[in-house]
Amino acid sequence: MYLVETEFLFGLRENDRWHKHVSEIIELHQNGKIEPLLCCSSAFLEAGVVLQSSGLVPEQVEEALFLMKQRMAEANIVELGLNSDDIVRLYELLRQFNITYFDAMQAAVALGRRATLISNDKTFKQIGIKTISFKELTKPLKE
Repeated sequence: MYLVETEFLFGLRENDRWHKHVSEIIELHQNGKIEPLLCCSSAFLEAGVVLQSSGLVPEQVEEALFLMKQRMAEANIVELGLNSDDIVRLYELLRQFNITYFDAMQAAVALGRRATLISNDKTFKQIGIKTISFKELTKPLKE
């Protein structure tokens, strides 16, 4: 199974640099051409923190997260909850690697679910998380 992370959520926006690839991944998912897509609630938490830190007021963050959630639901992308095993694993990863809190969180969830993380962030691959980039996943569309 595939796990999407925050970069994917931001790619839902039409003006995002990854929007075309995210739309293609959703199409592959909806047509049953790739494994199921999952998203952890922690990706929404990170997206909210990023949006708020970029100057958006709570109402704007709420609206953006709602639209992301709505688009994910329309695409039948299943949302997973964060559990205590994920949190323990997150701190294990922080202890072992020089990575950010949210990267550790996404990695912990992927490890716990034995999922392949869909991400363009090379950090995950460097710490041994099974990943596939947006371009790699959509490559079959181009051939």
